Amino acid sequence: MKVLVLLSLISVSLTACGPESSPEGRMGIKIDKIQQSFDSLKAQNAALADSLHQIRQELSATKK
Repeated sequence: MKVLVLLSLISVSLTACGPESSPEGRMGIKIDKIQQSFDSLKAQNAALADSLHQIRQELSATKK
């Protein structure tokens, strides 16, 4: 019985020490997700800028 209680306490303490258990840990997780979204948006923006550049080149080539 004591072993069961001890194992229960250990498992609870280990899960309570995860990054989701503290405000700082949750903030870190949110910041990581925001950073990933930001990096994705930067890549999309670069792709759009490249596409616009190619379209402008094609338009100026057809005008000549």
